[in-house]
Amino acid sequence: MPIDTKTPMSPGWWMRKAVRKLELRQPRLAKLAAYHDGNPPLPVGAEQAREAYQAFQKKARTNFAELIVGAVRERCSVRSIRTAVDKDGNGDDLAWSIWRDNDLDIEFSDVLENMLALGDAYMMIGEDEDDPTKVVITGEDPRQVVTIHDPVRQSIVRCAIKMFHDPDEEKDFIYLFIYGQDGDNARRYVASRPRKRAFSKQSFSAAAYEWEDADGGADGEELKHELVPVVRFRNRRGIGEFEPHIDILDRINHTLLQRMVIATYQAFKQRALLVDPEDMPDEDEDGQPIDYADILTADPGAWLKIPATAKIWESTQADLQGILSSVKDDVQHLAAVTRTPLSVISPDAVNQSAEGAALIKEGQIFKTEDKQKRAASSLVLVYVIAFLTLGETARAVKKDIVIDWAPAERYSLQQKYDAASKAPSGGVPKETIWSHILQFSPEQIGLMKNQVTDDAIAGVLSGSTPSAAAQPNAG
Repeated sequence: MPIDTKTPMSPGWWMRKAVRKLELRQPRLAKLAAYHDGNPPLPVGAEQAREAYQAFQKKARTNFAELIVGAVRERCSVRSIRTAVDKDGNGDDLAWSIWRDNDLDIEFSDVLENMLALGDAYMMIGEDEDDPTKVVITGEDPRQVVTIHDPVRQSIVRCAIKMFHDPDEEKDFIYLFIYGQDGDNARRYVASRPRKRAFSKQSFSAAAYEWEDADGGADGEELKHELVPVVRFRNRRGIGEFEPHIDILDRINHTLLQRMVIATYQAFKQRALLVDPEDMPDEDEDGQPIDYADILTADPGAWLKIPATAKIWESTQADLQGILSSVKDDVQHLAAVTRTPLSVISPDAVNQSAEGAALIKEGQIFKTEDKQKRAASSLVLVYVIAFLTLGETARAVKKDIVIDWAPAERYSLQQKYDAASKAPSGGVPKETIWSHILQFSPEQIGLMKNQVTDDAIAGVLSGSTPSAAAQPNAG
């Protein structure tokens, strides 16, 4: 029975609407992914010699897009998660066990990568089929997942789909989630169609897809809450970090390519003979045409007999220094507009002034902190849905969930301990010194507390008092 796509607000109607949105965004996402992967489109004019030219062009490309994304992503690391139930410095143990069970150190890093590179990323939350006391949280590719939001309140997700191919079952699947209304819970629907190979682009035909009976058929399955269990992570303005600056990336690669073309053409110097026409007849004594290209070879072992009046001209190599300098200038412009430290994308920039480096680094810190705020808002919603799925309603209070990030700015050991030695005189508590100045993680702080206690007990038992040096920032 074909899926009903014409009845407004029906599952099929939402599915068709969401698939259409997913289709329309594919060209843009494919372009951004190509740049991020170091495989930007070929320049115009190379289509007739695509394979030969592409092999040559690959040697002229530098993947600055990945560096721009990585410079921010690598500074974003979650240390703990606090809730209304457990607000201490170590964070909520249940929240952290969810983090560990789902390998979110890796999954969430990949989500941030997609958010920064492609503008959007997603996480999906569901109940663990093997263990109802656990939840499954996965990072999702924006080329497979899309959400439809309330146009007035973008924080409200009305529906979401995930569209993918399963090579083992030889099927295309569409997972559809629709939010709950009027006190009802959200529902999940699954549709599929047989297909041996993965689709080259997303498409939807109501006649080709059928509801999966094992997943509730046309009625779907009720979830344990009213929220759509798909959360969008949106970058600033919904665009990739390097997306507004693709022209600069193209200019850099184009200039590098021109340098390689010039160097390749001039790998061997060009030579010419300046001879009086009377000394180089077109025909020999028998009237046969003379092939001077066959006679005047550039073989290192060749001997040439030329007229005494002939002059030999040899080309000189073009000066590539100007091209190299222009590339460096473009790289500096790219670093400036993306607020990326020049030392990240240009190794010789380590010699820049300390003040200039500090200003660029400061810009990157501000940018990283902005990304952390945006990602934290979505990550909080992920945990709200996870707690609702587990029935932990006391923890599922959005305003009380706090994401604790590792500092975006990292200090040297000398800077840390210099500040730590001065902080107690200002009344800063010891644990705050450990977490904010020395930048220890909550787990490390918990271990340090135990070690301090052990040292104190050992000192009492031995009849001695631990020295001040043995007490972390005692004061």
